[in-house]
Amino acid sequence: MVIPTRNRWPLLSRALASVLGQEDVTIEVVVVDEGSSDETPGRLAALDDERVRVLRNDEPTGVARARNRGVEAAGGEWVAFLDDDDFWAPAKLRKQLDACAATGASFSYTGLVTTDPSLERRRVSPPFPAAGLERTILDMNVVGPPSSVIARSALLAEVGGFDPEFSILADWDMWIRLATAAPGAACDEPLTGYLSHPENMHLDAPAAIEEFRRLRAKHATLAASLGVRIGGERWYSWIASSLRRSGHPFRASGLFVWVALRWRRPGLLARAAGTLAGERVVARVRRLRPAPEDVSEVAGAARWVDAFATAPEPLR
Repeated sequence: MVIPTRNRWPLLSRALASVLGQEDVTIEVVVVDEGSSDETPGRLAALDDERVRVLRNDEPTGVARARNRGVEAAGGEWVAFLDDDDFWAPAKLRKQLDACAATGASFSYTGLVTTDPSLERRRVSPPFPAAGLERTILDMNVVGPPSSVIARSALLAEVGGFDPEFSILADWDMWIRLATAAPGAACDEPLTGYLSHPENMHLDAPAAIEEFRRLRAKHATLAASLGVRIGGERWYSWIASSLRRSGHPFRASGLFVWVALRWRRPGLLARAAGTLAGERVVARVRRLRPAPEDVSEVAGAARWVDAFATAPEPLR
């Protein structure tokens, strides 16, 4: 499995702990260090675990190239991806491999538990169904972040790896190509912990919009052949939310209004108004909403509840 990283040892140490704690699988961990200047190189060098290999780029090459280098160095039949700020439940890989074996799939993705920096749960997101994924993936990145995905090495080679022309949307571009080339399996348990924090790349909404234009042009022929458009209501709502969080309230409000009119969602007009009113109003509206689904109520999540209640201890 492949972990790109740069200058985030406190986060990486937890991610690594969750990987090394995987049950009933044989693993090889390839960490691609993108020129870290903090304690990361020394800490990685001091790890006494033959399962961990470290590749270092003296200068950052970008997340797509870093992942590709890790994939090329990996020797297994399957490759899993993990961002250095996320982590896994202990049975994550085993359950995904079993799901692929049962369905004949060549890649798999899981449900997510989103946490804040203190590891408090914020929401639980079940995976989108794999049936019809070649169409729904064009509407929005419904597969989710790289941390939830495993794929056959041969399939990754067949589709050509991650496109270095993308950064924020490199994963969405890859999942489009995977879903077009081979069947996938949705592992219907929240086995991936996704950490939401201010350094998340998705907060750079203007950059995401620019990459979206390139993504739309790249896959225009595919979308036309399937009779669908690239980017739907969920995508534009996500961008509007990202614009709001990254300090662009007027652009966010305008986009919410456009989505409300385009897809006949009058409820989004209130979000447009709330965006202009400020973060305090948005926070108050959120407090009036029903509480998010409790992780303990998600089907098959008992093992994750235990793992999440005692999240992986960072490596020392």
